[in-house]
Amino acid sequence: MTFVHGYEFDAMSRRPLYGDVTQRLVDICEAPAGGVVADVGCGSGLATELLLARSGHVGAIVGIDPSRHELAIARARLRDPKVSFVHGRAQDVESLTGPMDVAVLSNVMHQIPAAERGAVVEGCHRLLAPGGRCALNTLFYEGAVLPRTRPFYAQWLRATREVLRETGSDLVLARSRPVAMETLTPAQHEELFAAAGFSRITSEEAVYAWTLEDWEALCRYSVFVEGATGIDDPALGSEALTRGLRAAFEQLELTEVPRRWLFVWGDK
Repeated sequence: MTFVHGYEFDAMSRRPLYGDVTQRLVDICEAPAGGVVADVGCGSGLATELLLARSGHVGAIVGIDPSRHELAIARARLRDPKVSFVHGRAQDVESLTGPMDVAVLSNVMHQIPAAERGAVVEGCHRLLAPGGRCALNTLFYEGAVLPRTRPFYAQWLRATREVLRETGSDLVLARSRPVAMETLTPAQHEELFAAAGFSRITSEEAVYAWTLEDWEALCRYSVFVEGATGIDDPALGSEALTRGLRAAFEQLELTEVPRRWLFVWGDK
């Protein structure tokens, strides 16, 4: 994954759609008075902000993220003595923070290699106090794409490739599969929690409608651009994806594209 300044996830995080999704994740969690909440993979701080609004009674909220660019936005966004931010990966959570009562992973797991996801959940479990909760969501999993929307993705890819070829470039096809495409089923996500030692494990799926503006915001995120095109030039990739997206919406006469989000949580 390549985190590029100017192409942070922040544009997507400020969309009402993403706010609704993140609020649902935050609502799943309840921290005790004076407790500690960890926002693992906090990005530019949306979930951190919502956690603070919901749990003003907690003692501390720690945001952790591998992108210094995102953390800079988060620190400017939230200036509260209860909130601190730490640079680091979700895989290293145990070395980055101490005991906690709630661990939140907001759209993080699909950015972690599948072979390492179990260790992340296990690390959160070890840090949690008895009765603590870990909750995650993801939009890249087996079942996220509704069958009736597959023509949209195919048309978007074709249109993006046409744009790239106009510039003398092309999609990078000979490459390893993007980490986000190492998808797991809802049941496999539950199994990660069970293997880590969690109980009362629950999962749910919810459908959210994406507008053209929502997709355009995602096209401004370097990690998505790189994963979708294989191109290491975020400006070129973003422009091609955006133009291809608009063409697909116009050609298919779309106003929105529904997609599922998965939520999974468990208690220690």
